[in-house]
Order: sequence, then C-alpha cells, then structure tokens
Amino acid sequence: MVSNFIGHNTCLYFDKHTDTHARTRSKYEREKYYNNLTKKEGSCTDMANEGLAKICDGYSKAHGSYITWDTDVNLDPPKSWGKPAPEEDSYLLDYYNSLQYTLYETAHPETVDRTSVPRGHSNKEQVNVVLLSSPVECIGVLLEGGKQVPDGFHLVMSPSWLSKVQSADDPALSSLMMHKSISFHENGASYIDEYDPPRKVTYFVNYFTDTITSGHRSDGVDIEKNLDSPMSSSIKLCELVDDKVWTRDVMADVGMEIPETLAIRREPIRKLSSATKKMAVLSFDCYNCLDIKDVGNEISAFAKRLQSLNIKTIVVKPSGPKYLGSVGISFHSASNVTSIIEAADDLLQEIDEGSSVLIEEFIEPISPRNTGTHGVRLWSANDELGFRVRSTICRDHDGTPVTTLINCSVANKRLPINGDNTICQSLNSTLLAYNILSEHERKELERTIRVQSADVLEKIIERENLLSDEEKGALRGQTDVIGIDMVVTERAGKLVPVGIEVNSHDCTINTQLYDFMMNLGESMLVSNKTNSCPRPTEKKNEPELIPLISDIYIDGDGKSNERTEDHLKSNRKANLLESRYYHGNTVGKSVRPLVRNMIVRSQQYMVRGKQIIVIGGGGYSKRNIWTDAEKYGIHITLVDSDEDHLAKDLVHRFVHYDFDDHKKDFAHACNIYNILQAKDIQVDGCLTFWEDCVPLAALVKEMAGTKGSEHKAALTAKKKSRTQNVLNMRKADIPHWPRTYLYSSQSVHIKSEDDSVLVPKDFKFPAILKLEHGSSAVGVSVVKNEDEIRKKYQDISELFRDESDFPGIGLGHDNTMVAMEYHKGSEHDVDVILYDRKLVGAFISDNGPTRYPYFTETAAVMPSCLPADKQAQLIAAAYQCCTEIGLSSGTFNVELLMTGTGPKLIEINARMGGFYLREWIRDIYGVDLVLCSLMISCGLKPYIPKLPANKCIMGIMLIPSAHAHVLQEVQYKTQLNEMIEKNEIKFTQFGELGESTSSDYEEPFGNIAVGAETAEEAKENLIRICNKLEVIMDKYPVHTFLRYF
Repeated sequence: MVSNFIGHNTCLYFDKHTDTHARTRSKYEREKYYNNLTKKEGSCTDMANEGLAKICDGYSKAHGSYITWDTDVNLDPPKSWGKPAPEEDSYLLDYYNSLQYTLYETAHPETVDRTSVPRGHSNKEQVNVVLLSSPVECIGVLLEGGKQVPDGFHLVMSPSWLSKVQSADDPALSSLMMHKSISFHENGASYIDEYDPPRKVTYFVNYFTDTITSGHRSDGVDIEKNLDSPMSSSIKLCELVDDKVWTRDVMADVGMEIPETLAIRREPIRKLSSATKKMAVLSFDCYNCLDIKDVGNEISAFAKRLQSLNIKTIVVKPSGPKYLGSVGISFHSASNVTSIIEAADDLLQEIDEGSSVLIEEFIEPISPRNTGTHGVRLWSANDELGFRVRSTICRDHDGTPVTTLINCSVANKRLPINGDNTICQSLNSTLLAYNILSEHERKELERTIRVQSADVLEKIIERENLLSDEEKGALRGQTDVIGIDMVVTERAGKLVPVGIEVNSHDCTINTQLYDFMMNLGESMLVSNKTNSCPRPTEKKNEPELIPLISDIYIDGDGKSNERTEDHLKSNRKANLLESRYYHGNTVGKSVRPLVRNMIVRSQQYMVRGKQIIVIGGGGYSKRNIWTDAEKYGIHITLVDSDEDHLAKDLVHRFVHYDFDDHKKDFAHACNIYNILQAKDIQVDGCLTFWEDCVPLAALVKEMAGTKGSEHKAALTAKKKSRTQNVLNMRKADIPHWPRTYLYSSQSVHIKSEDDSVLVPKDFKFPAILKLEHGSSAVGVSVVKNEDEIRKKYQDISELFRDESDFPGIGLGHDNTMVAMEYHKGSEHDVDVILYDRKLVGAFISDNGPTRYPYFTETAAVMPSCLPADKQAQLIAAAYQCCTEIGLSSGTFNVELLMTGTGPKLIEINARMGGFYLREWIRDIYGVDLVLCSLMISCGLKPYIPKLPANKCIMGIMLIPSAHAHVLQEVQYKTQLNEMIEKNEIKFTQFGELGESTSSDYEEPFGNIAVGAETAEEAKENLIRICNKLEVIMDKYPVHTFLRYF
C-alpha cells in the first residue's frame, strides 16, 4: 500500500485486496464490505457509500456477460473422502466460472471433468503443489506450474477437498492429503480430478485467510496449522512481512530509501535491526497506559524537524492486518501540528495489539520533465497524473531472490490508484511518459530497483532464519514471494526509488494481468526488433551502462576512477537477476522463479527420510556427499571395503564388507543384499558415486528392485571396448538423430601382449592404449604400431597389476587394456541426467589440451565456448550413446572429442561426474547432481530448471609434482585461504598430497577456479591468480592449457 500522495491532498495507494475476492462476492456482500470500509476511522477516500455501491455493482461477474463452457461439473466434496461441504462452498460455481472465463479469453482449453474415474498414480516428479484459493489470485502460477511439471500444480477451491493425517516424521505434525483438485498440465490444459488413494501435498499455499479475502473466509487457517509440508508464508509470516515498521527497517538495512518516519507501536512488537536514522520508534502497551502529552511532544518535535528539511506535507496512517487500502490515512500540513496529533490520537485508540501508527514525510514524486515540444509524446503524462511502482520478488529454485516484474500504475492523482482503476504498464514506458528520455537514466533506475528489491527479500530471509518454528508459524514455512510498493522521487538530479511498504504472498495478481496482456499483444503482432525507431532525443550512442570487463568509469567531473568492488558486485547481481527474469516465454515469466522454488522445495520434501544404499564411499573427493545428504534429510547406508572409511561417522549407517575383487561382483551383491535384509535395513534406492563400484551397485539395485540402470548396461559402460563395439553396431536409421555408430571408434580388447595381432589391418595408427576398466586417464598412452602396443602393454601391466598398486582406477576388475583409434579434437565432458530413457538435463564443460604425452586433465571451462550447433551435437551424442548401451535412469558423465567431423566418444562413466563438476554445475545452474542421483535412485524424476548460465567458471588442475607448495608452504596456503574467504576463487580438493603412486601417471589433487561474466574475464583473472600462487612454470604452461578458451 503506497501511502504517499502525488500532489497536495491527493492519495496514491494500492489496495491489493479490492481487485481479488470482490469479483467473486455477491452484490450484497460487496456493498456491505465497501460500506464498512468507508465507515472506518480516518479513511482518506471521500466517496459516498452510494458511489461505492455503484462501483461494486459495476463489477461484472468474473465470467463476463455470457457463458460458453459446461457448468454441469462435479465440484462437490470427493466421494472417497465423504467430508460435508462447508457453507463457503456456495461460491464454488462462481470460482469455477471465473477460472473458465480466464482460460477462454487467454486461449487455453476448457477444464474437463474426469471425476467419474478416480486417479491413482502421481506424476514422476511426485510434486503436488496445492493452492487453496479462488482462481483470481493464482491462475498465473497454476498455468506456469502446469507447464513446468504437468499434473503437479493444483487449484483447490474448498477445504473439503483436503484432509490431514498424522505425519510419519513427527506425531505432533500433520501431512496434508489431496482428495480432489483442478490439476494443470501442458498447454494450459486443466482437469477436475479425484484421487484414490489421495495424494500427499508437497507444497501448500493458503489464500483462504481473513486478511487475503478481506474477511470473506478464513477456513484455510485450520488447514495450515501444524503441517509438515513446505508452504508459502504462514499467517504469522504474512503478519511479519505486512508490518510496515518491520519491513521499513529491512528496507533501510539494505540501503533502500524510506520516508522519514515516526512509528508508534503497540506491544507486542517485533525486533528492529537496522538502526536507521530515518525512523524513530515509540512503543506502548495499551492506550490507557499511554501519556498522550509525551506522544504529542514527540510528534511536534518530529514535525518541526521535517519542516526544517523543507517537507511540507505529513502523512498519518495505521499499520496492521485490518488496515487495507486507504483505511485510516490522512494528510496534513507539516505546520499543522495539532491536526497531526489529533489524527494520531484517533488511530492510537483504535489499533490492535501488534499494530502501529506511522507519522511520516510525504514523498514528493517526480513530475513530467519540461523538454519543450521536442520529443514529447502525445501520450505523455501531465501534472494531474501520478504513478506507483510495484516490484515483485520471488525466491528461485536455489534460494536466490529474483526481482521479476517491475510495473507501474498510472491514474489521476486525486483518486486512489489500485488494480481496479489502472492499466499496469512497464517502468520504461512510464518513465518515457514522464519525459525521462535518457535510456541510460531509465536503465539505471530499473537496475537500482531490481537489485534493491532482491536485497530486501534476501534480508527478510536472513531474519526469518533466526526465528523459531513457533515464531514462523510453520515448520517449513518461509517467505517465497513479496511485492514492494515504491514512489520515485528526484534528489540532486537523480531518480531515487523510495520504499513505502512490502506485501506478502498474495501480491502476484498484477503480475499475471501484465503477463496475460503482453502475451495477447505478442500473439497478435509480428515481432520485429528493428521496427522500433529511436526518437531523436533518445541518445542511442550513450555509454554502456555496465561494461562487462572494464574496471574504469567516468565520474561527474569527467575524471577517471577505479570502479568500487561494491559497484561491480551490484552490476553482476543486476545481470544475474535480469537473465533469470527475461529468459523464457512471456506468460508466467513474472512468477517463473517462484514456481521453480515450489517444485524444488516439493522434491526435497519428498526425498526426506529416504533410506538409500551407497555402494563404495570412494576417496577424499567424495567427502562432501555425506554431510550434504544429511542436510537433505536423506539417510545413507554406506557399504565399503575400508572398515575405517572417512565417511564412517558421517552417514546414517555404515556396513563394512570387502568387495575389492570386482571379478566376484555377483557373489558380493548377494552377500550385501543378505546383510541388508538381516539388519532390516529399508532400501528405497541404491547407487554409487565411485567408478569401480558401478556394476556392483547395479546388481544390488536389481536385487532390491529400486530405480536405476540395469547391470548389463553398467557393465557395458565399465568395459571401454564393449562400449565402443556395441555403439559401432548401431547403424540403423534414426529419423530424429544421427546414426549412433558415427560417434564410435574402432577398438580392440587387449588381454595379453600377443593380442596385438588382433588389431585389424585397417586399424589406423597412431592409436590410444588404455586400461579397459580404467579411470582418471591413468595408464593412457599413444602407440604408433603393433610393436608399441606390445611394449606399452607389458610396461603398464607390470606397473598396474591389481588394486593395491593404484587404488580406484579399475584394477579390481582386471588390468587388461583396449586399443582405440586416435582422434584430434577438443575434449568435452557432458554430464547428463536421464529418467526412464528421457533426457532431463545436460551440462557441457570444455577441457584444455593435456600435458603430452600424458592425458591427465589440465584445465576446464563451463559453460562451453563452442557454437550452439556444436553443443547440440555433443548433447545428442551423449544422450544417444548412453541410451544405446542400455543406460536408462541416473546421472552419467560422458567424455567426448569434438573432431572435424563431429563428436567421437571417449568413454562413458555410468555415475555422477567427478572432480569439480558437481560444484561448478551447482554454482552456475543451481542443480545438485548428488541430489539428482539420490532422487532418481528412489524413483523421483528430478526437476531441472532450464536457465541460462549465470556466470562462467574456468579452472586449472594442480598436480603434486608441480604444485605441492600451494598446500604445504605457509605463504601460499595463507594466500589461498584468503582468496577463498573473499570468494575470489573456488578451490576444490580431490585428494591429500602423497596419495599418488606414480609421477608419470599422477592424478591432480585439486582445482583452482574463478567465476566471471565472460570467458575472457575469467581467463584473465585465473592467470593473475596462477601467477600469484606460482602455479605457472615451464613444465606446467597454464597459458597453453587455456589458449582455446
């Protein structure tokens, strides 16, 4: 609610409620509501009851003047539940018609009633987001949700469609079950469905509260009590975020301008943290305990101080859940202290516990600039018009606050400005209407609003995390979306947004109105980016607002100064927020991050408590998996050969079993499965993160009957020659992909020195010789002829005989080798996520050239620098190669070469990618491959948001023979830790020094990486850091490793 006027004694505010449930009330109820509204003390509107009644009567029903859809549908309580319909359900048909009206006019199909046959199975993602609401507030969220997870988003229009059962995790809590809903699907399809058995609700939004429905209904309050499921803001969190004093303190804390304010708060009050000088605070227990004379003195002193600041108007208003719209607001001359005190006194007698009275400066809004007649548009604003800015901020899937829509409402200053009397429009168009002709100035204001708005939600999240569950009102309640109302003023020639108030989770109706309107326009108009002619006064040659690499800017005196770190961080944050908002189609854009958040929170809720068996703990590089799984609430039972494994005390349960001889994997699998049964260990999923254990884990998985790829496919992936030969036979036509054999190479399994004679005559040399079951490029060599195959085979087989010679590189299977064609090209990793043979996600990284004659990785960059079509080739190749050898569900790492003729497969690692890949993908895309792997293993299809990369990460590998000093010498280790703490670098350690057994085939022990907006900037920063840590040396030429990035 924007409480300031545009002009003297004229009101600018946003009533976030009158444009929602008013549309679904009867005429009598609307008249009664508005009549009561105008009777409240201090209402700023001067409209008579008769006028309000006419306005109310003027609302057409939400379904328009005629009905073209079937209204003979089943909206009764579900038969399987048998709960009686509450009195409020008399409005269900109005709700339903409102939904159909929207679907009809926005070109979506009519809802289909299929309640005659109850549905059983849920969607593969096991996501069931429920919005207990009329469709008016949330249709945008439902349509976007149905697009991202079909059948995962549900409109529940009556509490009789839901039930509560005791939580399996905590008997004091309840799980929410859904018996009936209107489910949403792709292309806007929707269905009235009943469920038998009922579905478990994975995320709950309650719009049936007194505050949101303006007293119309509150039967959602009992539903949300003591739930164990994630939910949008609880009632207590809504009260917190709707507290103008508390949120102004938050806004001030992040540097957003707020009005000069004197807040008089009635106990109990919420703690403030910002210590802002812009807001003074008084508190009292009850009106009878209040010394009004002392209050008057405080108000008088405040008013005089504002007068000294040349502020001419003061606003007096209440803050609390029941004060909607303009209720209680009054405006006074700053010199009329008596009037101000009387208005405050009247409100102090009325406000409830926890509410406040605000005496604040009136923010002088901008007026249209005088540019003469040159450049003025015929639709420019005049002095009689005012506008309010509303930013919408959503918590994204990875918890990042993202400012989505920034829109404005423009109307007559002398009338209230709300969603009913304005047509929402963009900030850019509004500023143009006010003759702000500089594109640079408009963009700068937008970026300021975008960053500061996101900062406000981030600060709210930070403060909420300090609250107890009781204070939050829900175990898993949190604020996932807010709206901020602002007034734009001008100070020292600069446009400045001033925060007036924050609105809680029922703030998305304006966003859906704007998205629908813009989509309608886009669907009817042929888009042409070049058809917008710049006006002569719009300076297209202005400097770039935010250079990507330059650290120099020009100040007001024309002098060159170094850009501050805070300025750079703000620019990077603005770029991230813009990329997340402007990506994707128009409809649903404004709530897309919120929908992603709902889905991810749903899946994390569903995976909590799962009992997952992990076969093989691996080494030092896997150490973070165990603590992260615990954070997700997943119970890991680790089976490992080392009875003192480092993860022994980090997992839920540890089972010691010696399986190092993988030639006996079938016997091991039987024994492990019998041990699990004997210990009565529940198995919801089974997998491995360790390369050597892939076939063994697949066998145990098959015995337990859980999700994942079959043992035959896992064994094919583990054996490099079999992988290539199986793919080489896939020569059939595929109408939608290239033939799969094109990705394969000639290969021969070498089991002894004499097997070199098995190499075909047409085999091309030079060739690659490597361990059949190997990993990490250990033992890889180039051979020029059959004689070299014999010699290299003898040398390597003597060096690497069994597991004890070099643990973790496949010697537990055998030490046989494979000879493969050698191809020239760039090397790439494609980490793919499959579920039921369908590609769910794919992430590409580029590798630098190796240190010839060795093939250990040296450098990498993500995302890929390749052209889009080359990246598409890699993804198609990785997908085809995995599925053609039988891999169906899991996370897999596919190594490929991009040659002159296209991709060639190096090998498939039928488990999650190692080294730094998990951390980089999580940092760039917000996707955790560990969580995806665990979810797939217990039958949940992971949701992977499709987002542009938010940064570029480039890294260099560290090897013991060249870089031990980085960890062993105090000088370098201190520098390394300082850069980590300052977030200048990402350091991923794979192993402890001294673990490598061969200097010729040493494995890297770590990776130093930097993040930047571009690959060029990342390379420059990485080289600087490598110089500082003395990573660059003659035998380790970093510039060479990075030259192709």
